[in-house]
Amino acid sequence: MNRSLQITYFFLIISIGFIGGIIAFKMTTPAQSEWLISIMDPRLQLDGKPNLWQSLWPIIMPYVFLVLLATHQWFRHVTRLVVVSKSAFFGFCSAYLIATQNAFWNYALWWFPVQFLYTCLLLLFSIVLVPKPFYNSRKKGIHWKRIIVISILTVIIFLIELLIIHFMF
Repeated sequence: MNRSLQITYFFLIISIGFIGGIIAFKMTTPAQSEWLISIMDPRLQLDGKPNLWQSLWPIIMPYVFLVLLATHQWFRHVTRLVVVSKSAFFGFCSAYLIATQNAFWNYALWWFPVQFLYTCLLLLFSIVLVPKPFYNSRKKGIHWKRIIVISILTVIIFLIELLIIHFMF
């Protein structure tokens, strides 16, 4: 597959999930959307600064779930669904933040850029863990250098996110 098709594929995975999340938000009641957000990323409902654990939990859990799926031969093919789910939740929460009129700047300065980068890195992580075709056996082993680079980038984005949150709240 050439590079332009790969980029299109990546863009479609993230966009379809994001748009699906916006549609899901439109179909839920306010109580349902607040319940889901309180479980997945309660930082969106806080009035003040979240603590470190509240910021770390939504970042680490998709990676952990992705690793668990990628390590089992029967579930390797559904790893991209984790990325689509993360992207859908990104769209769902984006619609939630825009719907709450006083949260526009939170969305524009914090949520959208940071979550978009996390979603892109999660997609890259899933591709490194389970390269296409997903059913072939891993002859070269795990690409540790790529995993380390993605992990470092995730930590850098997390630190930038903490800095943004510190100045916003």
